[in-house]
Amino acid sequence: MTTTETNYADLAAVRTRNEELWTRSSGLLFARRVDEFIETWCEDGIYEAALPVPGLDAVIAGRDALRAVFGGLTAAVTELGVTDLVFHQTADPDVAIIEEKMIGKLADGYTYENRLAIRVTFRDGKIAHMREYYGQFAHADLLRHLGFVE
Repeated sequence: MTTTETNYADLAAVRTRNEELWTRSSGLLFARRVDEFIETWCEDGIYEAALPVPGLDAVIAGRDALRAVFGGLTAAVTELGVTDLVFHQTADPDVAIIEEKMIGKLADGYTYENRLAIRVTFRDGKIAHMREYYGQFAHADLLRHLGFVE
């Protein structure tokens, strides 16, 4: 049996780097600076909904597609942010799990609240892949409210 040891000093540095990227990327999204937000992603970045809502693509691939989806999100809300953020760095330096509660407010007063768990893969100092687990009923209700699905 072979065992490997984790170098926790290196892992702490990796966590700091990954968490700083996540925080910067999210802050750009919440500030509606979508083009700068997209620059924190790899060219071939992928967003994946683990619990897809019927009528909406479960996988969004590439910066142009990501820009369209996240640009649409920021255009639909008057306020967007998160609370209860917890960043979990895994033993894999390229993978983290993020927990958060997303809150969005629309101009008509509708409020969206959803708890998320996100598996994020980093590559070369950018976000390569996000697999998002969210409360699909709350998400579907938001999309219905916006007229994206029936």
